[in-house]
Amino acid sequence: MERLSREEAIEILADVPVAHLGLIDDGEPYVTPMSFVVDGERILFRTMAGRKLEALRANPSVCIEASRYDEETGDWASVIVKGVARETDEESLKTEVISGLFKKYEKVIGSPLARGGMQPLQGLPHVLVVDMLEVTGMVSGRGWSRRTRPGRL
Repeated sequence: MERLSREEAIEILADVPVAHLGLIDDGEPYVTPMSFVVDGERILFRTMAGRKLEALRANPSVCIEASRYDEETGDWASVIVKGVARETDEESLKTEVISGLFKKYEKVIGSPLARGGMQPLQGLPHVLVVDMLEVTGMVSGRGWSRRTRPGRL
C-alpha cells in the first residue's frame, strides 16, 4: 500500500459517486452514504431535515470516507477526510451545489431541463459545507505486478 498525496486524494474524492459520512448522534457513531460535490477544499452536499441534520447541528465534526475499486485488477484507493460541517443559506452557493450535483450525476438523474427544472433535488432543502481540515488516502497495487501486490488475501 502507498500513501496518496493530498491532491491525489481530493481528485479521487471528487470522482467517486458515493462517500460515507461519519458523525456522532447522541453520543453514538452514525454513518450514512451521501452524494456530494467537491469544490476545492470543501465537500458540499444537500440533505433534508432529519437525524443527519440534527446530529450535525449538535456536533459538526465529521469524518468522510470514499473509496474506488477496480474489479479487473483488484486495485483500490481509499480517502478519509476529517472536517467540520456547517449549514449555509448563501443562495449563490446553494445554486452552485445544485448545478454541481446535476453535472456529476447527470447520467443517473438526467438533465434538469428534462424534468421541468430542479425538481429531483427540491426535497433536499439544506445545503451543508464541510471544510476539509485533514485529507489522507491510501492506494494498493501501484508499481506492483498483479501477482505480488500487497493487501491481497
